[in-house]
Amino acid sequence: MKWTYPIVAFIVVFVLGFGLTNLIKEDLEVSPWSEAGAEEGRLMAHTKNVTRLVNAGAADLHAYLKTAIPYEEAKTTEMAPSEKNWQEFFKQSLKVDPEAKHVIVVPGGGKEALKWALPALYYAYFNGSPVLFYQNGKLSGNESYLRNKKAFIIGSDDLIPDLEDFEDAERITAVSPQQLALKLAEYRDEDLEFGWGREVDRDNGYFHYVVTTPDDALLGLAALPYARSNNATLLYAEEDGGISGELDRYAFAQRADWFVSPSEGPFRHFWIVSNRVSYAAQGRMDFAVEKAEYASMGPVALGDMEALTLILLIWGIASALFVWIHSLYTLPMVKMPIKISWALASLLLPILGPVLYINSYRRPFKEVESGDWRWIRSHNQQSATATAMGFGYGATLMIVIGFILVWFGFPLFFGEAWEGPFFWLGSGMPIMMILMYVLAVIIAWALVQYPMKKSMMPGMSKKQISKMAFITTALSMLAVSLGMMTTSWYMLMNKIPMMPKEDDVLWFTSMWMASFIGFLIAWPINWLFIKNHLKPGNV
Repeated sequence: MKWTYPIVAFIVVFVLGFGLTNLIKEDLEVSPWSEAGAEEGRLMAHTKNVTRLVNAGAADLHAYLKTAIPYEEAKTTEMAPSEKNWQEFFKQSLKVDPEAKHVIVVPGGGKEALKWALPALYYAYFNGSPVLFYQNGKLSGNESYLRNKKAFIIGSDDLIPDLEDFEDAERITAVSPQQLALKLAEYRDEDLEFGWGREVDRDNGYFHYVVTTPDDALLGLAALPYARSNNATLLYAEEDGGISGELDRYAFAQRADWFVSPSEGPFRHFWIVSNRVSYAAQGRMDFAVEKAEYASMGPVALGDMEALTLILLIWGIASALFVWIHSLYTLPMVKMPIKISWALASLLLPILGPVLYINSYRRPFKEVESGDWRWIRSHNQQSATATAMGFGYGATLMIVIGFILVWFGFPLFFGEAWEGPFFWLGSGMPIMMILMYVLAVIIAWALVQYPMKKSMMPGMSKKQISKMAFITTALSMLAVSLGMMTTSWYMLMNKIPMMPKEDDVLWFTSMWMASFIGFLIAWPINWLFIKNHLKPGNV
């Protein structure tokens, strides 16, 4: 039985070492799923995050979208948009919300006016905002919309000068239609419910964008249904088909992150409706909103929680190494299983473990009759020692078993027998917690606690020792598991945005922090064991 301690310790260190090594491997692999040839064919009409609608003109695009977008609320008028009728096309397509708190004023007239008006028309169509067109000093449209509504004047100063009747209006302009489109994409007046509010630091929402050039604004107008069906904002590329630095910055700021797999949302998408936009620009936009691994989970950076818990993890490894090396060279009289238990306990109790270890081995004495070494300790120190001896093996075994279960998986049971108040017995977390406790108790009792007590209590029968070892192991680890399981449940289910897997740093550090709570709960339980002579506290 003397080989059982190092066997258990080897299994614990091997599995945890494998898990942590795999964690480092996963974090350092920037593209673990990339394969040779995976990038072939990306610059086609449809890339992962960009769809190019190749078309012959606004009429063809309008006809296509009438069949491609089957949503009633996204339907526009039957007439095809043209440079002459674009205002009428929009008026007949717009479904005005009578409860709208604002009115939009845009330039009217020819092609130049459409370039400046189109970004605002997209939001108006999405929100049901009433729209007035300004041309040659006059407003066209239902001017009754102006009553009790805030006006937003959108467009260049050359097309819409200062209007005397709009002293309280909000003017939104820019030096170019491209910059105006970006400004409207980020603008938001919450009180008046105007603007997309898609700022650069907005990390939620399934945002879509229609991209065209100012010269192809008519194609952007033909794609107006996307403003309702996909909540799409209009953005402009440059006239030469490239994208400006401002648009490039904005597109990269829209990149969303994933926690466990790239299948998570939110997703962003671009719809290109201009043949002028280059394939290089399409590839750039596709790459800009490519789903990226959550910054605190990948090779780029760490978040607050991950950074702090990684420090905890590193401290734990350093504490275990210190205790192990120190005990080997300075405490030859301490039995090997106790040294192992202190090292494993210090692994899960950074700083605290070495402090308790040092304080527990300051005042030795040697028994005359047996010749065994003992240590003079207070009752609290004895209970800390007894807790560490059980905790070192028990808590690490529970973590190892939990890691194996989530690594290989285990069946879930949701048959008819599990219906009713005990349905939770068929779900994943309760099954894992029960198996962690039961298997850890069996292994720790048979391979650790029974041999340890047998060597320390030679006067008792094997049956008595076995019974005492099982009771104390089960109760002590029950106290540890209550702290561990409730804390890990709270962290994994409530405090972490998505359940981490076994190759995430948050999984390991959640177990480390939960173990600390478990130790604090088990400490007073072992205080009672020491008082009733069920556990030794001076070895």
